Amino acid sequence: MLNSQDTLRCAGRAKRWRALASRPMPALLRWIGRAYVFLFARPALQGLNLAILHLALRARGYNNCCSLELTGEGAFLERLARTRPKLCLDVGANQGGYSAELLRRTDATVLAFEPLPSAFEHLSALEAEHGGRFIAFNVALGDADGDRPISYGPGAGRLASLVPETKRIGYVAASNIHTMQVPVRRLDDVFLAHPQQFAQGEIDLLKIDTEGYEASVLLGAPLVIERLRPRFIQVECNWHHLFGGTSLWQLARLLPGYRCYQLLPYRRGWHRVDPGSPEANVFHYSNFVFVRDDVRA
Repeated sequence: MLNSQDTLRCAGRAKRWRALASRPMPALLRWIGRAYVFLFARPALQGLNLAILHLALRARGYNNCCSLELTGEGAFLERLARTRPKLCLDVGANQGGYSAELLRRTDATVLAFEPLPSAFEHLSALEAEHGGRFIAFNVALGDADGDRPISYGPGAGRLASLVPETKRIGYVAASNIHTMQVPVRRLDDVFLAHPQQFAQGEIDLLKIDTEGYEASVLLGAPLVIERLRPRFIQVECNWHHLFGGTSLWQLARLLPGYRCYQLLPYRRGWHRVDPGSPEANVFHYSNFVFVRDDVRA
């Protein structure tokens, strides 16, 4: 346990580090930067620069797929569990892997939304296993009610998307060779039609993984966000958003009163990002969590 002198010493050390970080870059570092650019800004070395860039991006939280340990979601779920959540929403649940983790790690009720019949079969089995704690809706969520075409691949359609532009991505086009009409509903309308499912009065987690359709989900949920004030809103961002015409900045503008964190791999936690910065709007796979301003992170 720290005594008062240790506490003061730590506070003083932290103050010095903050002061150092706020100073202009020392001349030596500026010269090192210039020397690097001079030596490595050659066509023949752009492959090396790209490799270094990708490594740096992974350390920032990008392109770490495809386990909870690598994506940072496992550590986030542990953090969430400590808050003892009561109601969580899994939008774009697919076969229910994330929902199952929520059910296992917490005592929360989970509402899941998935339009593909093949994936929904898995959710039905999960619903039978967990009874009233898990309720699945066989619909997609968006900004308007109606039927829309969804492109999907074999099996449970892990890459299924309502955004046709995502087929400009090679691996998505190779997978999503089928198309079908699926029902789309606004989350606000689901809330008004099923108030008993939202009786807890507050949403602890709204998780959205819809392969580029995240902004449409939020546009269809202003009433839910205003009334039920989700404490955490997790969104996946990816290459899809480049062709779909959305960015982290646009998602953040739909969520005033929230601050944004990027999940880091290998249980490193998360770091706060400015959604308006270019570095936060990189179209590589990553998970971001918007935290309500009055919630301590």
